[in-house]
Amino acid sequence: MREVIDLITVGSLIVEITPTQPGETLDTARHYTLVAGGAAANTVFAMARLEVGVRFITAVGDDEFGTLATRELVAFGVDTSRVRRVPGQLTPASFCSVDGLGGKQFRFYRFPGYSSPMEGLREDDFADVEACRLFDFSEGSIREDALRPLVFAAARRARQARVPVLYAMNFRRGAWGRPDDAIRAIERDAVALADIVVLNAEEVSFLTERPWKDGLAVMQAYGPHVVVMTRGGDGSMVVQVGNTRTEIPPYRVPVIYDVGAGDTFHAGLVAAALRGEPRRLTLDEWAVAVRFGAATAAIRVSTSADPRDLPTLGDVEAWMARTN
Repeated sequence: MREVIDLITVGSLIVEITPTQPGETLDTARHYTLVAGGAAANTVFAMARLEVGVRFITAVGDDEFGTLATRELVAFGVDTSRVRRVPGQLTPASFCSVDGLGGKQFRFYRFPGYSSPMEGLREDDFADVEACRLFDFSEGSIREDALRPLVFAAARRARQARVPVLYAMNFRRGAWGRPDDAIRAIERDAVALADIVVLNAEEVSFLTERPWKDGLAVMQAYGPHVVVMTRGGDGSMVVQVGNTRTEIPPYRVPVIYDVGAGDTFHAGLVAAALRGEPRRLTLDEWAVAVRFGAATAAIRVSTSADPRDLPTLGDVEAWMARTN
């Protein structure tokens, strides 16, 4: 009998270099912090801290940074049985800085055929997606033509096995290298494969080519049962089939390091949803999950870049008890 784990997710694992002192820019900093990161990895680290059992499907280069990033996953208790080391490839890197006011700067170093190890993933890396409680994927795993069919096929298999599928859009137009209409077509295919979609108001507008207030109704026509939309300082909204919706107010906290805030929200949402059965949650229960995700992100942005500063399940519960 196969072991059932909480969540299987796919995405990139990179190393991230950031000024040690928040608020410094890449050209003025004298000291830098090196951490394992990337959008999917940020979510995975946060989920592990929240006691979600995670299997991470990803690939790294056969280099020291790949060793470091994989070692970090193991230290967090992540299932790394599907982390592939790709010979001849280097692990991608990102340089980033934040100003504490919401401004961020990213410089990605990822070169096809040289530092793009995700090209090395194969069909057997996606085996057993039916043996989890939730299959989760995001935009970073579907941009490449070679990888996208594998991810979409895994999502279809999960749904056929009655495993709910979550898609987090996390839109990065500059990473696509193709026209907007082509991007929309792929994004809509991804949304159609998902039971739950997580995205922000700007992404709703991009995807539907309408203001988000009108676009939310269109989103449901694409197929998902639940749409969770974030609006930054204006809070979040949950929409279920039938256009029933509820709004969740934001938490207000001092911002120190807000790279990965959306990824951490994603993790908190999933951790709360997995306390029940995601397919059966009511609108009110989804609102509770969104609130938990918002609290997790609020704690995250008020700390540092180090994944070890991500909140534990107990941290979030205690913080919410004090704040609500």
